[in-house]
Order: sequence, then C-alpha cells, then structure tokens
Amino acid sequence: MNEIRSRFEEESSVKLRHFLNDEVNTQIQSLCSKDDKKDELGRDKPSLNYHAGSRGDWAIVGPPHKQRFLEYQKKGQPNSSPNSTGDCLYNIQKSLFESPIFGKWLGWVSSLGFPLGHRGRIRRFRPGLDYTVAHYGILTTNAVLDATLCYCGGNGDQCTFDEKTGDLIGSDDDAMWESGDMGGFECYIAADESGENEGPDAEYDEEDDTKLLSVSASNNTLSLVYRDPGTMKFVKYVSAGAPSSRWDIAFEYDVNTED
Repeated sequence: MNEIRSRFEEESSVKLRHFLNDEVNTQIQSLCSKDDKKDELGRDKPSLNYHAGSRGDWAIVGPPHKQRFLEYQKKGQPNSSPNSTGDCLYNIQKSLFESPIFGKWLGWVSSLGFPLGHRGRIRRFRPGLDYTVAHYGILTTNAVLDATLCYCGGNGDQCTFDEKTGDLIGSDDDAMWESGDMGGFECYIAADESGENEGPDAEYDEEDDTKLLSVSASNNTLSLVYRDPGTMKFVKYVSAGAPSSRWDIAFEYDVNTED
C-alpha cells in the first residue's frame, strides 16, 4: 500500500492489476465473452450493426461526432444474484465505487483526502464501433481523481518488452491491448487554452496535442489518474480486430487540492 501511494504521489497515476478476486473476475470475464460472441463482435468480425448489444438497460450514447459507446443505465437496488455483465458491474459500482470505505481508501492512497463528490457510468466500447473524442466541453473547472476499473480479453498481466525483437512478451490478448494497435486505450492530453474560446463543442486538434499519459485496456485493472482542469481525455476507437469489447466502470471524484 505504501508503495502504491508513493508511486501515485510521484507520477500522479497508478495501475492496479488483478484488482478484484479471482471468483468475481472469472464471472465477469465469462459474461463479457458471452456477450461479445452473441453480438458477433471482435477478432475481425465485421461490425455493421450499430445497435449491437443495445438491449435491456444498455443504451447507445452519442452524439457520434463526440462519442459512441453503450452505457448501462439501470436504476435502483443491485441484484443480489447478478447473472449478466451489466448487473455484475452495477453491483460493483454500488457496493464499491459509491461506498465510503472506497472513498476513504482513495483519499489515503492518493494523498488527496476523502472525495468531495463523485459521478460515473458503466460503459462498453464495442470493437469496430465505439470511441470518445477529446473536446473542450469535457474540461473540468476543478481537479478530479479518475478511477476506472476495466474488463477486456486477456489475463490483465503486465507485458515485457523484448529489446532484440521489439515485441511485447505476454499473452496474445494482453499484448494486443498494450501495443495500442487495437485502440481501446484512454489517452490524457494537455488542452490548448486558446481553443477554449471556440466553445465546449469544439473538437481538439490532434496535431496540436501534448500527450501526457496513455492507459491501455487491461483486464481486471483499476487505474487511478489525477486530472487537472487543463487536461482532456478520450478513449481511442476500438478496432474490429480487438480481442473483445472494452468494458469499464469509469468514475471521477472531486478532490480538495488546497493546502
């Protein structure tokens, strides 16, 4: 725990792999895989159906010039015996991400204190279909702590780099995500302050961006990132060749940055 805290204080970000226990991870990953197979998504399957997976409490979020993904929009109490991907992730959102205990842990591990507020959503980025775009409307007026728990194909292990061959060493799926070639990573960039005059709907020019951090999709991995008001973020378009959808619980916590 002290090592995690020290790393976050030094780098303003940290990735915690194999975050939830094996039983929960196995259940969620199995349900995710079943949904991808049912919707015929990933591993180079043609993605021609923009409504794939938009059933039950899953709804498409737009507009397309800014973003497209599915959001789980269930309301009310969690299901005590969840049997769907959405229900499992919703249970984690309610019991963990919105709990005082988790808030206290976040405050300690980040050294930012107990969160002043929070908001979040459960998302699914489908291969060949989904993404978000950086635009000035997503800039916050105050600093926030992003906490994102990701699920996707692979073991969630850290790949190593072979300097002789230039290849990533690890499971095929883990290496595909970590390489960035399949997209699905969340990228943080410094905003050009001059562009704010164009209004919140103005899209950011990628040619002028300054990449601060890129967080690759990784199964059962919690990423914590301190994001100041001058930072944008986006999820890169998930390629049809990706091994799976990218599923996540994405929360941002308001933090007190005053000394």
